[in-house]
Amino acid sequence: MFTIDASVHVNALSPMEAGSTDSQAFLEYVYQHSFPVSAPTLLLVEVAAVVARAFNDAAHGVALAQALRLLPGQIWIPLDERLARQASQLAAQYRLRGADAVYAAVAHVEKTTLVTLDHQQLERLSAFLTVVRPTEALARCRKARAPAARRRKRA
Repeated sequence: MFTIDASVHVNALSPMEAGSTDSQAFLEYVYQHSFPVSAPTLLLVEVAAVVARAFNDAAHGVALAQALRLLPGQIWIPLDERLARQASQLAAQYRLRGADAVYAAVAHVEKTTLVTLDHQQLERLSAFLTVVRPTEALARCRKARAPAARRRKRA
């Protein structure tokens, strides 16, 4: 199970950025195979804002956020008081930006692997929770599915 930081979604939408194809491949695999993904509702806001600004098109930003909301396997976690308290503690302890701490809090509370391209999350949170880049997460997905596929072939 994963929590996917907005940096991965934004990178996947930006073909000129380094690692974009890796982010695209990971997201496609996760959603095609309906891996459970716990995400803060904040992700919808971040994606809508980035897309609207990048393309100067508010409707496109809202539409992409709506499409993301409907993807299979998504478990939406609202930023309630409990999660905000956890994120505040993580932000202070690990010197994270606010939104980054929200993703870390979701990963911690939901016991998921945080998938990110954010250097601060990767460096500062590795002792606290499992944090990986999209390429490593994709390798883990494929490895997890391989034994199941072999069992189905034998049956």
